[in-house]
Amino acid sequence: VAGTMETLKVQCTTQVTAGKPSIKGANQPPDVAIAAVLGLTSKPFNGSIALCFPEKTFLTIMGKMLGETFPAITKDLEDGAGELLNIIFGQAKKQLNEKGYAIEKAIPTIVRGKELMVHHMSSNPTVILPFESDAGPFHIEVSTEPNALK
Repeated sequence: VAGTMETLKVQCTTQVTAGKPSIKGANQPPDVAIAAVLGLTSKPFNGSIALCFPEKTFLTIMGKMLGETFPAITKDLEDGAGELLNIIFGQAKKQLNEKGYAIEKAIPTIVRGKELMVHHMSSNPTVILPFESDAGPFHIEVSTEPNALK
């Protein structure tokens, strides 16, 4: 949460406040036009994290980050979602690894579409971390699965 707020403040001159975390439900209406998703691996757990934006929020944030106005999400802008997730997760990973988690990560995958729904490969519930910003709402999804003890 702190990494998200700091990243958007510094990289995108966007003020962000965190909302109340919740469990992702089947009835939540998708308002996601673009998502950056990356896999997480560590000794205690595996999982995934997704940074999800409605189109208007993403275009406003990218506009602030790049100093331009964008009318639509393009292939060139997609990389911005992955880069933001890399920066946010880099901050969280540092703190978690200092606590002994030894988290590895993969290169983010970008998915784009209308009313996108991100599905995580875990039998555990997905946690939604909602955010409000001066560019609009967005959220992060986190899903983890404990590794079997050997």
